[in-house]
Amino acid sequence: MHGSIARTIARVSRKSQAYLARVLMKYDLTVAEQPFFMALQYREGVTQEELTAMVCVDKAATARAVRSLEEKGFLRREQDESDRRQNRLYPTEQADELAVYVRDELMRFNRLLTKGIAPETLETVQDVLRQMEQNLTEWSETHAG
Repeated sequence: MHGSIARTIARVSRKSQAYLARVLMKYDLTVAEQPFFMALQYREGVTQEELTAMVCVDKAATARAVRSLEEKGFLRREQDESDRRQNRLYPTEQADELAVYVRDELMRFNRLLTKGIAPETLETVQDVLRQMEQNLTEWSETHAG
């Protein structure tokens, strides 16, 4: 095997971030906000804690993204009816309208990223990356603290 798989993944990640930053800029979204923005399109009314788990980041990153998306008019908070200490997060009408374009951009990016790769190869790549993620999750759980 040539080179480090971790280095290759890091390079793909950096180039992906740069591409998405350029594309999302016209929608007033950052690369850091995009996963939260899209997650709210799929699960309206989540708590900030649920959103943190969905996006797989720390609570501070979620708090920053939620604050920014709220300031930009892309999400609104509503106090939970059954637990007054909790807020539920919902996309605004502006976010719903914009989501169509953002989703199209993300699909275009995915096509660019996977161009020329056979579907069965992509499935293998997905399986391998999931296993790598699982390996890191298991390591993290045993080394937490």
